[in-house]
Amino acid sequence: MKQFFCDLSQEIQLAVEKDVKKIFREIGEEKVYAIALVTDSDCITLYMAINTYEYLKKKDEQYIKMLEGTVAEEKIKRVKEGSDSFTKWIPAEWGYSDGKNSELTKIGRKLYKKEESNPTEYAQYKSLFFETVTSSFKEIIEKKIFGTNDEETTYFISISDGEGIYEIENYSAKLLNSDTIYEQFLNRMNCEE
Repeated sequence: MKQFFCDLSQEIQLAVEKDVKKIFREIGEEKVYAIALVTDSDCITLYMAINTYEYLKKKDEQYIKMLEGTVAEEKIKRVKEGSDSFTKWIPAEWGYSDGKNSELTKIGRKLYKKEESNPTEYAQYKSLFFETVTSSFKEIIEKKIFGTNDEETTYFISISDGEGIYEIENYSAKLLNSDTIYEQFLNRMNCEE
């Protein structure tokens, strides 16, 4: 199993490098603020989510219309002013992703098959999965594959379901970002209601 994850590291790097080119063509001139690799609680899916300030503003405007009158007016006011957000740190709500036929989707299929062949053994290696994804992501960032300003972009790993989401996001953000970006990321917890 360890060799499986060792091989997976290189595959993730190549997949992200290929998939990100398509995503950035779609993003165009918008300003990226966050990039996440996202899995599920069983660690059998993997996708990349990217968000921009422009998409964030549009999404929050949709949420304001939908939630006005059902959430605190102070929260609505902060979102309208741009000092708070409904969706800023929720990759499932972001504007850009690698899509169904991406290289990362192929890796997800491979993870699913591996888990399906021996669920008990695979479950024992979840920590190795997260180590592999995080170290691969770190190498990608260091290679400047994203072409973003690292002092303005937040990188993290997330899971789409289950428990421990904040722990995984916070731990990975600490490993993948400067101290300044990491501290700003931690402050998101103070803004949530």
